[in-house]
Order: sequence, then structure tokens, then C-alpha cells
Amino acid sequence: MAISKYTSINNTIGQHFFVKKIQRNFCKITNHSSLRPDIILSDENREKCIKNLKIFRSLSESTENTKKAAVLVPLCLHNNELGLLYTLRSTKLNTNRGQVSFPGGIRDIEDKSFEDTALRETWEELKIPKDKVIIWSSATLIGRKHVNVMPILGYIGHVNPEHLKVNPQEVEEAFVVSLKNLCDPKQCSFTQFRNNYTLPTYLGGKYRIWGLTALITHIIMKALVPNVYRHELPFLQPIEQLVKITENNKPLT
Repeated sequence: MAISKYTSINNTIGQHFFVKKIQRNFCKITNHSSLRPDIILSDENREKCIKNLKIFRSLSESTENTKKAAVLVPLCLHNNELGLLYTLRSTKLNTNRGQVSFPGGIRDIEDKSFEDTALRETWEELKIPKDKVIIWSSATLIGRKHVNVMPILGYIGHVNPEHLKVNPQEVEEAFVVSLKNLCDPKQCSFTQFRNNYTLPTYLGGKYRIWGLTALITHIIMKALVPNVYRHELPFLQPIEQLVKITENNKPLT
């Protein structure tokens, strides 16, 4: 009787862990299938993404002296996977050199819109022509010290970053991080700042992504694949309630 009892218990425990394993594998399969290009690039998902982007409130404080800038967040296909195209800023630059960013810059007088700025800067940095970019939507205006930045989400099709003609005066390197890596909880971390807020950090690509670029990535991923991207920022109010970000903020060490 004792043997039967323990055998039954062991069988029950074994079945429990087997079911849990099946559930985990099913979730992985479901998540991976949700990242298929045909699903993400569908008209239905595009409309949902645009709607989600409009939910985020502005994270900026505008004044007459505040400069305006825009960046393109390039959604692309690389190695049969969807990902985001990033740049590593040139070490020749005076500010933020050697940091990961999206192509973009200060809005010129000739630019009629933030989209114009993002497309112009993308051409100057990576020689990606504007007719190759399918603009989806703007995101939310994000404030930095003396400048407000508008992220523009656009799809640029198939990309091999090694074949891009980068401007060496502005860009050291271009690289792609897959959506799968950006959604991986093991590759998502956060930085705690002294004035009581956190920002996301991504470790799954070739280089560490943090700061403003990580915040923009977080906003885009929340809108683009909300059912798969589950990264949350601890110890804080929701991302849309964050106050403006300044270059004077220092992370805790």
C-alpha cells in the first residue's frame, strides 16, 4: 500500500511538472508566432499600434527656447525576423558619442514636419531614401534638456546593416535587434535614477541600449506587440506618467 501511495504521489507530481512544461512551451510557441512578420505587418496590427501610440501622453515641457528634434524608429526585416534598426553614434561627435541611438536630429527650418526631420536625418546618416520608408505614426514628444524629441515609427523593409552606407562623421555602426530579443525578459533590465524613476535597459543586442533610446524602444514595443512584450518598470508609476527626462539625471551606482 505504501509503495502504491508514494507511486501515486510521484505520478501526480510528475504530471504537474509535465503540464507546467507544456504550458511554458505553449506560451513560447504562441509568443513566437505572434512575432511573425505577416501578423505584425498586417493592417489590423498596424491600426492597433497607431492607436496604442496615441495613448501615451507627452513627456515634454515646451518653451519658446526649446529645440525640436525627431528620430526614425526603423522597423525592418533582417534574417527573416522583424527587428529595430539602431545606430552606434560616432566617437567623432561632441555629444553622446559612442552611444546607441536611432537615426535622427534637430529639426531644420526647411523641415515642414517631424516626419521630414526623421527622414532627412535617416538619409544623411544611413543613406536610406525616404521613398523606402513607410511611415506608421508618430509616438509622443519626449523632453530632454533644451530639446524635445519626437519618435517616428516607420517600416523600411529588408535590411542588411552591413550593406548600409553609414556616414562615418555621425555613425560608427548600424545594427539590428530582433523583436524576439527585445521581448525576452532575460534581456530586459532597468536603470534606477536618483530622482525616483527608472528607465528600461536592453542587453540582447550587440550593444547595451539605455537612456532615451531605451525609453523610445519601450514605448514602441508596448504599442507594437503588447501581447508579447511584458517588460515593466519596477518601483514607478506607469511610463506615461513619467516626468521629463534631463541630461542631468544620474543613475544610482
